[in-house]
Amino acid sequence: MKHIGMDLHSSTTDVCVRNGRGVIILQKRIATSKVELKKLVEGIPGPKRVIVEESQLSDWAARVLTAHVDEVIRCQPRFNRLISASEDKCDKKDAESLSDLLYLNRFRRVHHPELIYRRLRQAVRGYWISSRELTRAKNRVKHCFLGDGLHEVGDQIYSVRTRSRNLKRLQKQGGYVELAQLLYERMDESRKLKAKHVRLLREAARPVKNLVAVLMTIPCIGRISAYTIVAFLEDGRRIPNKRKLWKYTGVSIRRHESQDSGTQGASYSGNRLLKHVAMSAAITVVARGETNALLKLWERDIRQNVDPKRARRNLARKIVVIAQCLLRSGQEYRDERIVI
Repeated sequence: MKHIGMDLHSSTTDVCVRNGRGVIILQKRIATSKVELKKLVEGIPGPKRVIVEESQLSDWAARVLTAHVDEVIRCQPRFNRLISASEDKCDKKDAESLSDLLYLNRFRRVHHPELIYRRLRQAVRGYWISSRELTRAKNRVKHCFLGDGLHEVGDQIYSVRTRSRNLKRLQKQGGYVELAQLLYERMDESRKLKAKHVRLLREAARPVKNLVAVLMTIPCIGRISAYTIVAFLEDGRRIPNKRKLWKYTGVSIRRHESQDSGTQGASYSGNRLLKHVAMSAAITVVARGETNALLKLWERDIRQNVDPKRARRNLARKIVVIAQCLLRSGQEYRDERIVI
């Protein structure tokens, strides 16, 4: 078995090949193109497998090489300390370290979703990017007015109906009206792009509409949140247990302890979109105050003098576990099933 490590870049790729005894038999740099990658692996005799670090190019490289090698492995860069923590780091050494990790089987794989989930993930990420861009555009508009002493509360400043009146007020204050008009145009364009992303997201989620409908039966889980959860948890079976689920969604506990002393706190890792959805749902459950089992879980923690931030995190953890169970079973949320 040949072990091929590839350090992919936009224009060039460094390659290191080891034989079955771990000895380097080939090192070279080639152009990052479909023709060159295929030519390289086809010129290596015998069974072979390839490892690349997860990146924007890794999915493309996997599709190019799958038919020509025994296995293509996409590994998680964050856990490749042999590369990231090395004092002798360059493209050639990175490819050498990748082939070494492959030979030793000391890597962490990245999950490869099916096509429908991969497209849904891309659509979900595109939606959240457009949402952030619209928020930034709105903040710039409000900042423009605030700079001339016009402190606006609420959403009226963004309304098309009140726009001319707002600009006249800004003009009376001696403000930069032309700049405000350009910022309004940027905001309008961001709003249109977000609407297009929503339509694209709805289309991408059509093959999994049953899963989306099941998740929307959970209190405070809306359509966009359901799209996001399905995109990353898929049918609920890709993550084996709740502790790994909490870690993946970023709602686990970070601990640094030794001999019963140390610190604990909120996790800094995990999927940021899933974490945002879970924590937002927990906050909404508390803010709405609608009587249900989830709110009772929050109230129980508060009665036991749990810190409110920790109680919200506990509730978010419960919500993601419920979501995973519903995805696996296909059954709707029922309040009486929640153990308090």
